[in-house]
Amino acid sequence: MIRLVILFICVFSAFCSAQIARISPAEGLSQSYVNTLLFDKKGYLWLSTEGGLNRYDGYQVLEVMGPNRDLDKMQIDRIYQDSSGIIWIASGRAGFFSYNPEQDTYRQYIKAPSSEQDYIHNSVFQMLEKNTDELWLGRSQNVSILNKQTGEIKEAIPIPGMTERSLVRALLQYDDILYIATTEQLFAYHIPSKQLKPLQHISAPEHPFEHNTKSLLLLDERTLLVGAVLGLYVLDIGDLQKDFNATPSYKTLLEDFNIWHMLKQEEYLLLGTDKGLMRFDPDSMVVTPDLRLSHSRFSISDSSVIHLKEDQNGGIWVATRTDGAFYLPPENHIFDNVQAESVVGELSHGTIWGLVEFQGYIWAATRDGLTRYDPKTREAKPLLQGYMGESFLPEYSIISLYPYKDKLWLISNRGLFVFEPETEQIYRPSAQDKSATEVLAGFVKGAALVEPGLLYFVDGNSGFYLFDIERGRLETLSSQFNQFDPFLSYGFFPPLSSHPTQPVFYSEGRLFRYDHSTDTLTEIYQVPKAHKQSAVDLLSYTIDKNNVLWLSFATHGLVRLTADGYKELPLPTDSLSVTNFLLYEMQQDAAGMIWMSSHQGIWRLDPDNFHLQGFTINDGLMSNEFNSGSSVKLQDGKIAYGSLQGITIFDPEINRPSKPLLTRVNITNVDLMSRDLKPAGLKSFSSIELDHDDIGLEVSFSAMAFTAQERIVYEYQLSGEQRILSRNSNRVVFPKLNPGNHRLKVWAKDPLTGDYTQPAELNIRVKYPFWRSPIALACYLILASALFALWVHRKNRVAQLLMAAHKETRNSETRLKMALEGSNSGVWDWQSGSNLVYQPRLVNELGYKTDYINLDDYLELIHPQDRALFRIEWLEFVSTAKGYIDCTYRLRNRVGQWRWYKDYGKVMAWREAVPMRVAGTYTNLTRERVFEERASLFGEAFEQTRDWVMIFDKRFRILACNKALQEAFSVPANPTSSTSVSLGLERHVRMYYLRAMSELNEGEYHSAEEALRLPSGEVRHVLVKVTATMGQNYIIVLTDISKQKRTEKELYQLANYDSLTKLPNKVLFMDRVQHALEQAREADQSMAILAIKFGRLQRLADMFGNEFVANVIQRVAQTLQCCFREVDSLAIGHERDFFILMEHLSDVDAVTRYIHCLMERFQDGISVHDQRVHLQVYVGIALYPDDASDAFELNQAAEIALSHAKKSLTSGYQFYHHDINQQAKRTLEIERRLNTAYNDELFCNYYQPILNGTKGTIEGFEVLLRWPEDPTFSAQEFANAAEKTGLITKLLLQTLERALIELKVWHLSWPDLYLSINLSALDFEYDDLISRVRQALEKSNVPGRCLVFEITESVMMADAENAVDRMNALRALGCRLYMDDFGTGYSSLTYLKQFPVDALKIDRSFIADIGVDKDHETIIHSTLSLAHSLGKFCIAEGVESTEQLKFLRMLGCERFQGYLFSPPLPGDLISHQMDNAWHEMFRD
Repeated sequence: MIRLVILFICVFSAFCSAQIARISPAEGLSQSYVNTLLFDKKGYLWLSTEGGLNRYDGYQVLEVMGPNRDLDKMQIDRIYQDSSGIIWIASGRAGFFSYNPEQDTYRQYIKAPSSEQDYIHNSVFQMLEKNTDELWLGRSQNVSILNKQTGEIKEAIPIPGMTERSLVRALLQYDDILYIATTEQLFAYHIPSKQLKPLQHISAPEHPFEHNTKSLLLLDERTLLVGAVLGLYVLDIGDLQKDFNATPSYKTLLEDFNIWHMLKQEEYLLLGTDKGLMRFDPDSMVVTPDLRLSHSRFSISDSSVIHLKEDQNGGIWVATRTDGAFYLPPENHIFDNVQAESVVGELSHGTIWGLVEFQGYIWAATRDGLTRYDPKTREAKPLLQGYMGESFLPEYSIISLYPYKDKLWLISNRGLFVFEPETEQIYRPSAQDKSATEVLAGFVKGAALVEPGLLYFVDGNSGFYLFDIERGRLETLSSQFNQFDPFLSYGFFPPLSSHPTQPVFYSEGRLFRYDHSTDTLTEIYQVPKAHKQSAVDLLSYTIDKNNVLWLSFATHGLVRLTADGYKELPLPTDSLSVTNFLLYEMQQDAAGMIWMSSHQGIWRLDPDNFHLQGFTINDGLMSNEFNSGSSVKLQDGKIAYGSLQGITIFDPEINRPSKPLLTRVNITNVDLMSRDLKPAGLKSFSSIELDHDDIGLEVSFSAMAFTAQERIVYEYQLSGEQRILSRNSNRVVFPKLNPGNHRLKVWAKDPLTGDYTQPAELNIRVKYPFWRSPIALACYLILASALFALWVHRKNRVAQLLMAAHKETRNSETRLKMALEGSNSGVWDWQSGSNLVYQPRLVNELGYKTDYINLDDYLELIHPQDRALFRIEWLEFVSTAKGYIDCTYRLRNRVGQWRWYKDYGKVMAWREAVPMRVAGTYTNLTRERVFEERASLFGEAFEQTRDWVMIFDKRFRILACNKALQEAFSVPANPTSSTSVSLGLERHVRMYYLRAMSELNEGEYHSAEEALRLPSGEVRHVLVKVTATMGQNYIIVLTDISKQKRTEKELYQLANYDSLTKLPNKVLFMDRVQHALEQAREADQSMAILAIKFGRLQRLADMFGNEFVANVIQRVAQTLQCCFREVDSLAIGHERDFFILMEHLSDVDAVTRYIHCLMERFQDGISVHDQRVHLQVYVGIALYPDDASDAFELNQAAEIALSHAKKSLTSGYQFYHHDINQQAKRTLEIERRLNTAYNDELFCNYYQPILNGTKGTIEGFEVLLRWPEDPTFSAQEFANAAEKTGLITKLLLQTLERALIELKVWHLSWPDLYLSINLSALDFEYDDLISRVRQALEKSNVPGRCLVFEITESVMMADAENAVDRMNALRALGCRLYMDDFGTGYSSLTYLKQFPVDALKIDRSFIADIGVDKDHETIIHSTLSLAHSLGKFCIAEGVESTEQLKFLRMLGCERFQGYLFSPPLPGDLISHQMDNAWHEMFRD
């Protein structure tokens, strides 16, 4: 039963696939008999027929005429495309041709036959490329070779048994063997040996047609399929490929089929036969008809299928004998349609209103009852059909269903019910009381079930409710919902993924998110122009992978919002062309694609590029109409949608396109309405040329796709204009193009991926009319320019003549005016008979409104002291024959100021010895008079000023010096030489000022402060100011500022220093802190501020008085200066607080040590006036950058720490941070215990043996210091404290003394035993190291050869020259030297030769990586080789395994140390180690 169901699904999917397309004479094909199909490299489909050759671009069939129309209506026997893209055309009637699609050129190799004999011998029936230069040609009685370059055809393989009616029907080359299918038999030709042999494919043929082979297919490297006129056969050619003499085995696969062509598919073979299209499974030997063609909308008159060709998208082109060619789109089985005919059992109803996945089943809410569907077995069980049915309403319609725990909650046309899947029982839920239960029994709508068991719903009559399933309680939602009408509300929807506990509420076009815990409604979106009466349904929503909220509304379409702030985002309406559809049930797949159902099929939306792809019944759906609220995403990732006919289930991963449908777009044709274009042949259009009056340019294009053409969207753009969409059309028409060059670009949008192809380009050149051509326009411009230039030239000539005359007149006036203005003068005029005088200066210089004035008024303007003089001069001038007037006087201007003028007048006309006309000039002398007065004043000031003034010329000769300078420096009034005036300055100082003067430009000055020594010996501070004046003179002014300097110094001291302690005060201290902070930031260093407070000062003041306390503070300041470094800054505050700035700190311990020193200084008190004064010391410490990054904040942190420190009853200190306090206290405690341990000699020595592998004995021991057992502190902390306090060297010497004492005892039994001890960097720099080692050796009476010092590379390289000297001094004592941790430092070979070391100790890090790190093994090998070449030996330390020991011995290392032999032991256990039989460990 299940198999029948699956078979039905496959058949149904085939019927639901995309529709089949046809190319026949009705669509423009030359003839119905199609014998060959091929795709060229541009994507065109070529079809050869019995009546001509055609090319198809997906929209239009083009007839290929050939050269000189040689192929027009001719029978085409075969076409073939080689690897270079050349198409070969064989026609027995027209000849043999090649066609180059790139160049649109033909070449004829065999001419049309002139006789029947010529037709038989020259016809070509098969072609196959031999190599890039040659082609196999299958002919009537042989196989020939064509040279593509020369066109020469040579017979290569004569085939025996062939007659004039015979022909070669198929060729196949596999490696070195060419398989030849002929009408007579199957042959194999060995190309290297040129051997031909027949191949048997059938034992006892019953009919000659069984030998008539016509198609070949290589199934795999051993299997060759042979199709004959009667039967399909298989040959095992595996042995034949290896040995041409072998006989392949064969087998008959099919009988009674005429096999025209074979095409290999993934799961079967597609056969073109005389009985139609067949599917053959070679494994099961089952052949079944492919019904796609026979069940299409086309009628097939002859079932013979001649040729098959698969396109790049998996579609199949089928060539037939009488009906043309058909296109079979790719098979589509991606949709599983669950309906009444495809399930085991039945559905309760075909209309599905809701879907959920629950307990391994898909539960469907239908128009009548509930359906349980098992997707694994396809079993369907109807439930609740007709439940509570009535005569007028028999159906039990379930609107939606919700799973919760082990039950299903059903919302139906009869209210809310609970269904138990296990018992298949149904009942109504109950609430806390009867009235609440009645609400649940009513009509429930707009419900949403939210975890944990909260069911929100709407009762259209009574309001909005929340039913708690767990507690069985119903409650009315708060007053927040009073604003909404429950009857008009759509109700609640499932929560957004961003807020899984808050249901969505929609009413009156407004969408909210409801938070029950806070009783708040958060608005998400409001539909524009929505109101209570508008029916805008909310259909679906989802938040995509880009955190965008998609909403789907009826009549409003899709809306995009930000998921975090619900801000509306733009929607590209040109891409989302289906937004007017009703889009239901958004579901997201694993790749983030959004799937939606509708009444027009299923849609997939890519949220990245907004591409929408639709799926309809043509793609395998059983119905295009789906229902709202009916979808579910299954646990296995599949998606199910409910429709009017059942359920559609699909896997989005399989449905997702693996590759684009489109890869190119071609310009396929260009036409004009106004005239016929010159034929462009078959090549791709790249450019055309049009006349200026051409109209109606039509350009056709194609994406070379043969399926989903109705979904392909084209875009075109002309010369940078806006891109224009073209839907359902593959052509564009331009009514008229302007003259010039244009470029048309065409893109195709892939209907599967939404991506655009690379554009096809067409260059269009539109010729200009001769009167509008660029040459004509240039001539027009030249002519117009010439005429305009001639007019401008004539106009300029006339203007030049006029300007010349005018210029001469103006020049005369200008010269006069310039002369007057140059002398600061003007003209005046007076005529007899008129009492008016023309005086332009009244307006130009004096500010009056008129330049004519009578003589009486003019006299009123003259200064009273000058008025009488002017009147006398004027009367004498006009009354006598004197003839001129010359007078100097003052005039008052409009604002009452006086101006000096000198007037000169002359009689211009006389009448009877009486002046009739007088003209004259005036000169303004005000400036000159002012200069004279100022010069007098300046001269007086120069002499009387108390500053010392000198004037130098440009050669630095003294021109003048004032009296003050003469008196102060005993200088004569007119010094003979500038060198005689030294002003108490050194010669180099004087030269400095002379150089500075020489660099000054006019108006510039140079100032500086200087100290002069008067002849009396008194030193004066002066301000020197040198000014360069006109004429390159220099004025030097020396101002005495000695008193000012003394005042400034006193003020600076008062402002920045404490008068009692002479220490900087807080103001100067903070300035230094700020400066130190800037330097610390640049150098990335630490610094600290210490705030110090001394207790008991007030008590001392009460006892001894303030004067005594002042002496105490002075003594404290002196003591503090002794406690810190010279680089540290000490200051005092207002309240007897002291502050210390410590710079260049390496760590916190440095601060702690100085504080410890401070505490010790004041521990025993200080002596003041023979009295011992004990003070309590409190210190607060703040660190940069840990505590603050600002100067004032850092100081405040120190004061806060001080306030905490003062809470202690005794002296103490406090860091700003608690962690640092603990660290400082811990450091002091470690140092204290370290000193105690050293003084009490609590340290002890441990010894680890160093063995000689060759002798199998212990040669010596490395001395290791063991710290006192103290669980509070680690050994590393003791070691760090020892280095910082300088105790490390003392510990070394103490350790050495103990070790030599024990070694002396061991020498009694083992006299050659030696000890090895490590030297740190501080030990190595210790000045008395050599002498102390000598004393230890002499004291213990141990020879120096028994003492070895281990020194690391880094210590030696720190100061190589001094290191060599120190090492030679140790060797002079007889001691030996080992280089420790060799390989971890950076010592060069040159220094290594100079260092007087005896052995190299290979670091344990390299030993540990033996067998793990090949690089470290190489370093070990190189170290041993280097040591041997330098005459030294190596010691491997840290040996812990026998594998390491074997590896080292293999490389030649014979001295070892490590836990493999012994851990470090105390001295009393050494004798046991010496007695061990170590030689056993070194045996191979």
